[in-house]
Amino acid sequence: MKKLQKFPQKEVVTVEEIRQAIIAGENEDAVAIAKTLINGGIMPEEIIINGVTKAMEYLDKKCTIQDFCLLELMLAGRAAMDVIDYLCSEGILNEDPEHSTARNSKEKIILGTIKGDIHEIGKNIFSMVMRSYGYQVIDMGKDVDPADLVMSAFDHKAEVIAVSSLITTTVTRVREVRKYAAARDGHSVKIIAGGAALQQSSAEFLNVDYVAASAFDGLHFIRSI
Repeated sequence: MKKLQKFPQKEVVTVEEIRQAIIAGENEDAVAIAKTLINGGIMPEEIIINGVTKAMEYLDKKCTIQDFCLLELMLAGRAAMDVIDYLCSEGILNEDPEHSTARNSKEKIILGTIKGDIHEIGKNIFSMVMRSYGYQVIDMGKDVDPADLVMSAFDHKAEVIAVSSLITTTVTRVREVRKYAAARDGHSVKIIAGGAALQQSSAEFLNVDYVAASAFDGLHFIRSI
């Protein structure tokens, strides 16, 4: 009788694999890995912070003049958003009962990539996370003037203005947000900043209330206020 050949079993799927799938732009594989990770007990925060966000940080560093590839970035962005969309559509990010207060109060957040920057992936990840926790997010898009962010906050009676940027040349624009808010007696409006470039500065230097290290870091700060 022929002896059956034994094949080695596949190792446990890790968050590193979803990071690599996103970098490669393999959106279907990335979502499939996310499902496996969730079924294996991995928290969605772990998938987003150490999978999705790390993948986008890698691509951001790679996008030098020599290595920049728009198609590669677009495919990776699609894969990243598909993973986030899966986590939101399945209600996986909504299972924490502690966020019920935000869901009921429907607090509003004005969100935008500051003027001078057209990157949106990080902003979109933050938007989906906040929406999944019951907040109303008014996304003003990219290249948004500081005055327009403040005006929108007053028009919508929003409690928070969230500013995103990946390039350092926009720092002066970020600092202007508080100035426009103060001119309209908006001292109660909280301003948070996020993105690779802004994380290198302090809240005091940027003239904001908080600098978020990740989408979930921003979520935790907003929930604390």
